[in-house]
Amino acid sequence: MEFLEKKLKEYGLVDLEKNKWMYERWYTSDWPDDSNWGLTSDGKEIRVAHYGAYSGQTGPDGITAELILYDFRRPPESIKDKIVVITSPPHPEPPYSEYYKAWFTITDYEYVTDPETMFPMYEKLPPNKTVSANVWWQIQQLRKIYPILMKGQAAGCIAVFNMPYRRIASLYTFPVPKLYNAPTVYLDRDVGKKVIEDAKNCKKATIRLRSQTEMAETYQLIGYLPGRNYGSKEDEQVLLVTHTDGPCISQENGALGVLGIVSDISKIPQRERRRTLLIMLDNRHFMPGLERSNMEYDWFTKHPDKKERIVAYVSLEHLGQLEYRETEEGVEPTGLPEISYFWSANNKFLIEVCVNAIRDNQLPRAFLKCVERPGVHGQRQGVWYGLGSPSLYWDLKGCALMGIMGAYWTTDSRLDMFDAQLFCKQVDAMTQVTRELMNVDLNMLN
Repeated sequence: MEFLEKKLKEYGLVDLEKNKWMYERWYTSDWPDDSNWGLTSDGKEIRVAHYGAYSGQTGPDGITAELILYDFRRPPESIKDKIVVITSPPHPEPPYSEYYKAWFTITDYEYVTDPETMFPMYEKLPPNKTVSANVWWQIQQLRKIYPILMKGQAAGCIAVFNMPYRRIASLYTFPVPKLYNAPTVYLDRDVGKKVIEDAKNCKKATIRLRSQTEMAETYQLIGYLPGRNYGSKEDEQVLLVTHTDGPCISQENGALGVLGIVSDISKIPQRERRRTLLIMLDNRHFMPGLERSNMEYDWFTKHPDKKERIVAYVSLEHLGQLEYRETEEGVEPTGLPEISYFWSANNKFLIEVCVNAIRDNQLPRAFLKCVERPGVHGQRQGVWYGLGSPSLYWDLKGCALMGIMGAYWTTDSRLDMFDAQLFCKQVDAMTQVTRELMNVDLNMLN
C-alpha cells in the first residue's frame, strides 16, 4: 500500500485519503509451516493441507472428540461436541439448475475471441481440462457448513476436498467467514478417505489448531486525478476501483493494473481531461455491494454524497492468469492463457467500447458479457463476477475485466504462474476503455 500510494502521488493524484478502521485479525502459521496445526485420526497422524481461516483455536494438545460424517441430504440428529467430517459434494448431474449454469459453467456472451479454445456452454468444466470452476464450486459448498457448526455446537470440523494435496495445500478460505469457533482443517482426497471411514465407524480424532487474534488497522485508499472541472459543481467523475486483498500476487494485482491506467491518463494535460478519475483501492472485495462484512466502515457508506458526481465506472482484477489443469499430483499448465471476462452494462456504446478494446489489443481467449440481456445465442449470459457492484447496485454505466479463477487460489501460487504479456494487454485494453469514458458525451451512456 505504501508503494501504491507513492506511485499514485507521482502520477498526480491529489486529496488522497485513508479510510481507516480496526478489525479483529485471526492468524496462525501458513503453509508449508504446519507447526500450529495438525490432525490424528484413530491414533494415526494425518497429513493436513491447510487450516480453515477464522475457525477458532485449540490448546497445544488440541481437541479430541468423536468423528461424525455430515450428509447435507440426511443430516445427523446432533453434532454437539463432535468433530464433523464434511466432503465436497460432486458437481450436480444434468439437467443443471439455472444457478449452477450461471455460476459454474461457460454461458452465452456478446463477443468472444478464440472460440475454438473455449469449452461448451452450460456444461461442467472438467478439472483435467481446467481447474477454474472446480475449486470455486467446492469452496462455495464449504461456506454452507459454518452456520451449521455454530448452531450445532460442533467441537471441530474436517473438510475433505476432492482434489490432490498439491492442489489444496495452502488453500485459503473464501469468502472469509466471521469467527465461528469450530477449529477446522482441510484434507486432500487421498488422506481424506481414511478419515471418512473413521467417521463412519465413529472413531475419535484430535484437531490441533493454535491461532491468535489481534486488533489490526486496515484502510481503503482514495484519491483523485483531477479533470478540468475538479473542485467545481461541474465536475464529473469516473470511478476506477480494484481490491487489494487476496492470498497471492496474481489474485490481488488489480492495483498494479490501476497504476498502469493512471500513469497513462496522467499524461493527458488536466485542461484536456473532461472528467476527474476517482481511484478507490478497496481492502475487501468492494463493500458497497458485494461485501457485507464491515460495510458500516466503507467510505461510500460514510460519505454517500461522494457518489453524486460519479457518471461511469471501471474495474479490473486477477490479471495475467495462466490456465492450469488438474493432475494426479497437483496442477500443470495447459499452455493457454486463462479466460478473460469483460463485462459491460446494457448500453450499446459501452459494449462497442469493450469490443474495440478487446480487438485493438488482441486479447486472447476473451469473453464480453452483458448479464442484463440475452447473448448472441439468445440465452442467459451468466452473472457479473467480482467488482460489478456499482454497476448493478448503483445503476452506473460500467465496464469491468476479470481473469477467471484458476491456480491463483493458493498461497503457493508463484510468479511462474503469471503471464506478464497478458497482464499488459489487459491493462492496455482497460486503459482504452477508461480513456473513452473520460471523454464520452453523457448522452451516449443513457
